[in-house]
Amino acid sequence: MLEWDIRTWRHDGCLEPLYDIENRENEIIVTIDLPYVSKDNIKVYATEDILEVTAEMRSAVSWERWGSIQRRITFSRFRKQIRLPEKVNPDEASATFRNGVLRITLPKVRRQVSIKVE
Repeated sequence: MLEWDIRTWRHDGCLEPLYDIENRENEIIVTIDLPYVSKDNIKVYATEDILEVTAEMRSAVSWERWGSIQRRITFSRFRKQIRLPEKVNPDEASATFRNGVLRITLPKVRRQVSIKVE
């Protein structure tokens, strides 16, 4: 089971998921761990340079910490905004979700123009 560091908990009640970015020649692939999430509860938004993912969990998860102060933290969703390393074409992006892992493929913007030789 995936474990989270309490420091990844955001002040707005969301947990930031673990993620990885692969910068390939013609595409950027972003892989995000989203345990306890159903495909229907994932929302992905993309612009040319930003990817945002939000996902509601099937049930809330709580942590209790003991020490000089008792503290209980509960969250029920993930949220992550990622600045992409290069511009992408969001209209051609695709995503798959299997076994708690979201994989988003974003084709890079490649502009090729013909240059007239005089």
